[in-house]
Order: sequence, then structure tokens, then C-alpha cells
Amino acid sequence: MQRKRKEVKITQKRTTFFQKAYYILKPLVIYMLVKTLAQLILAMTVMSVSFDGIAEFINQDYNQINAVINGMASLAGMIFLVGDFLKEAAVSGEVDIDTGTARQFAAYMKNGFLGYEKVNALGLAVCAVFGAVSSIALNVTVSYGMELFQSASERYARVEQIQYSVPLWLGIILYGIIAPFAEEIVFRGVTYNRMKRFYSIPRSIVVTALIFGAFHANLPQFLYGTCMGMLIAICYEKEKCFAAPVIFHMAANITVFVLSMVI
Repeated sequence: MQRKRKEVKITQKRTTFFQKAYYILKPLVIYMLVKTLAQLILAMTVMSVSFDGIAEFINQDYNQINAVINGMASLAGMIFLVGDFLKEAAVSGEVDIDTGTARQFAAYMKNGFLGYEKVNALGLAVCAVFGAVSSIALNVTVSYGMELFQSASERYARVEQIQYSVPLWLGIILYGIIAPFAEEIVFRGVTYNRMKRFYSIPRSIVVTALIFGAFHANLPQFLYGTCMGMLIAICYEKEKCFAAPVIFHMAANITVFVLSMVI
């Protein structure tokens, strides 16, 4: 007599708003916690160093030290999300799951960063130009608008003081390479790609852009970051390769930083 097959009940995961929100935002929370912890550890390490003139060095170069610590902490936070990034962004081509995360990431950067199909050099060049032009236009607009909100301008002035305390070459490394790459891993590579699993592309673009703007924690950068976040995600969707948002973001940051230092 044939035994009756037992039916397996399958429970769908992440059906409620809070389950989806947890899945989408968890990597971002991890990034922020790790980055904050790394900043504290690095700051304590610098303060614990003992040699003649250290106190004077810290006082004179306090802002530069903060800028470097922030950049290193961003990399530390990003490292914790590489595994999630590979699951979300490396959706084409082969990923050798038997190798470590570092090797998988290196393989992705070699074979998938520019897209698994033929590289669209013109499209990436347009992203770079679009990023540079957009950053200038939005900076002028936001700066003009912030003259109406003196308190917001004062809070942002502290951020500017740290950012522009570093020499040009170091600023390009910190704000033109490290910050854009780390932030794109977090916001477009993981957060945006995860949100697209549950919601429409337009909604995902707007919501993740708002999150990206809020991440900067002051009104001028919130407005600027939200607008830039939407444009970056649109470029990502248009080019279908992770190089597009990274190149856009890098071009935007480098343009603004260099012009602010030169002018």
C-alpha cells in the first residue's frame, strides 16, 4: 500500500513591512555601528601614542586626523558588508562560492565591476560628466538656499572645516575614492538592491536616496545627498553595472572638492 505523501508547509519569509525593513536596513545599521566603533578605536589609538610633540601635533592637525580616521572607519564598515554586497550585486557570471569572501570580491572587481557584458565606455563617461555637472549645480543651489537657514549652515560649517583641512591629494583619496566606493557598496550595492526585491524601482530610488541624504546628518548635505542619491541610482539602472554609480559618485566628489580648494 502506497504511503500518503506528507505535504510540506512553506512559510514565505519577509511578508510584513517590518520584516522587509529589517532585511533592507540591517546592513546599513551594521555599517554605521562598525564605522562608529572603528572611529572610537582609531581616535583612542592616536591619543594613546606617546612621543615628544604628539599633543601639539594633535592640536594643530585635529581636523586632518579626523578626516583620515573617518576614511579608515568607512573602509572598516564596508568590509563587514562585502558578503552581502556579493549576494546582491554579483547577479551575473560565476562566483566561486568555495573561495573566501576576499577572493570572491577580488574576482567580482576584476570580472563584474564594469559589467559582465561588453563594457559601455561611453555610458560610463557620460556618468562621470553627469556626476561632475550635477554636483556643481546642486552645490550652488543648496548653498544659496542654506543662506536662509543660518543654523543649518553653521552645523555644516563644521563638516566643511574637517573636509577641507586636508591637502588636495589626500582629499581626493579620502573623498574622491574611499568615501564614494564605500558608500556605493552600502547604499546602492546592498540597500538599493535589497529594496528592489520588494518594491518598484521608482520607489526604491526615492527611499534609498532619502536614506542616503539622512545618513549625512545635516540639512545641506541631506538635500544634496538626496538629489544625488536619486541621480546615482538612475545611472545604476541605466548602465546595469556597479561601475556606473561609483564613477558618478567619484566624479561628483572630486569635482566639488577640487573646485572648493582651488576657488
